[in-house]
Amino acid sequence: MKPYTKKENLLIRLLTIVVLLWMPLLQAQGQDEGDFQEIDPAHDRVLKVSPLQLGEISLSYEKLRTERVSNEIAVSYIYRTYLNGDEWLPEDTRVQGAGFRMSQRKYSNKGKGQPFGFFHGFVFGYRFMVFEEDVFGLPEQNPDSPGYRFVGRLYQNSLDLSYQLGVQFKLSDHLTAEVAGALGGRVKYALANNAAELLTDNIIGHAVVAEDNSAIFVVPMPQLNLSVGYSF
Repeated sequence: MKPYTKKENLLIRLLTIVVLLWMPLLQAQGQDEGDFQEIDPAHDRVLKVSPLQLGEISLSYEKLRTERVSNEIAVSYIYRTYLNGDEWLPEDTRVQGAGFRMSQRKYSNKGKGQPFGFFHGFVFGYRFMVFEEDVFGLPEQNPDSPGYRFVGRLYQNSLDLSYQLGVQFKLSDHLTAEVAGALGGRVKYALANNAAELLTDNIIGHAVVAEDNSAIFVVPMPQLNLSVGYSF
């Protein structure tokens, strides 16, 4: 049997991470006897935006599955992220990317059949970003010079898993607001041909695997989310 190449080993590690991240979401959350009471059809769905989310524009949709359990999906357009800066503060940089998030929430209120009140549950997310060509800030070089070094464009995939606690409430008959905090972790897979140490020097996180063309990082991920929405 042929040994795995470096790229195959990286792929196997990423697939293992994906399976581990998915496991909590594949487990059905326990439900109380009152979970299957009537759902209020006038307020069992919420369409939301998160206007204060840094670096991205996000739209989410929540739907009650039982009286106290809901599922939420969100899509986002990512236009800014952060890299290691020269000082202790991170440096923002322009990107083009997309994100997807899904979660299951369990509400503490009983007998209402609406997605309002305190909630908790797991959140899983995926992000893909394409960085600008000169993101590493390398000086211009002559391709004919002996020391010329070509570095490819930087791409980054990331997987998130966190646990959130929050509250969603009505502002009016249909207008809603949500405040939630989450704590978890993010795994980043960065790829740029011949970047080598530029990856570990610039990308935020602890490098668990680093090679000439790619690297895998882990980083803690505390979050605060403020959303406004419309229930229907």
